[in-house]
Amino acid sequence: MKILLVAGPFISLREPYNGGTEAFIVEHANALVRLGHTVDVIAKDADEKNLFQVIEFHESPLSMKDDSYRPCPEWLGQQHYQTLQYGIFNASRYDVIHYNAFIPEIYAVGALHNTPSVLTLHLPPTEKFVLMYQFFIKQANVLPIGISKRMSQQWKAVLSKEVEVILNGIPLEKWQLQSRNADGYLLWSGRIAKEKNLEAAIQLANYLKRPLKIVGSIFDKAYFQDHIQPQLNQHIEYLGHATQQQLGKLVAGASAFLATAVWEEPFGLSTVEMLASGLPVVGFYTAIPPELRNEKVSIAVDSHDWRDLIAPLEMVRKSEPEACRDFAATFDLKNTAAAYVHVYERIAQKVVK
Repeated sequence: MKILLVAGPFISLREPYNGGTEAFIVEHANALVRLGHTVDVIAKDADEKNLFQVIEFHESPLSMKDDSYRPCPEWLGQQHYQTLQYGIFNASRYDVIHYNAFIPEIYAVGALHNTPSVLTLHLPPTEKFVLMYQFFIKQANVLPIGISKRMSQQWKAVLSKEVEVILNGIPLEKWQLQSRNADGYLLWSGRIAKEKNLEAAIQLANYLKRPLKIVGSIFDKAYFQDHIQPQLNQHIEYLGHATQQQLGKLVAGASAFLATAVWEEPFGLSTVEMLASGLPVVGFYTAIPPELRNEKVSIAVDSHDWRDLIAPLEMVRKSEPEACRDFAATFDLKNTAAAYVHVYERIAQKVVK
């Protein structure tokens, strides 16, 4: 099949990734190519090692800043200019389009294309995304897909239609099994913003007098400066943003991974990545979806109180790296890619008929 994946014309797919969605797009596209399909991805750029082709919509050499009719800065005007190019893009040469974008204009112009499409719902419903996706599903030939059961249930309620589930996955071969140190430091990784609740991990580490290593992009600068930076010291370390390879190597000296988000993680790629590397996970029920829970290696507490993580941390001390890896293997990206291909073929055949 010839497949078009849509990230967005100003979305970078280079490591370190901005979030889990970018990681999914890259790995899924590569997996599809390995299965024998031709894959193009609309994005700003991607690392050269990838197997797919990037399609770029370039910025205008003219200024796109607007100080009068619809005021906007230059960067936003250029983004509008780039995104609108998708409306005149020849999408008819593809068998299927797979949308993974969070850009309203993409769906406004994407509704003009008749190619059968898949829309992966990577985020929980919010007023903006509900309206955006309701419009697109009403106007376009598109099938929505949830990345976990709770995402499917939440979107079913607002879209008033069934939402199939295809569990997310990771390329296991990229995450090497590491030896772990049961008495080593605690590890936290993610987008640094209030809803990710890094403060809970810091409070826990301080109480237990355990070192904590923090990895991730600073998404909310004010939150970082006011709530995180003042607590950093030789024991609570912020290591910056990291590539997948760098993050995997950090597992070797760690004892456990802390998942402390207080919003409902749509899936939780970080949890699976750490498990695949041999590191047990402990966290809140919002941070670890039901599919990712395991009573021995991935324990979720029905709470947002960091004190409730003390007991499960003790429980996973004896967890074997191999047991963590075995559980993570159930979320192999090969299974995810195969499930999507089945959906692609099904919706493409309907058009042929």
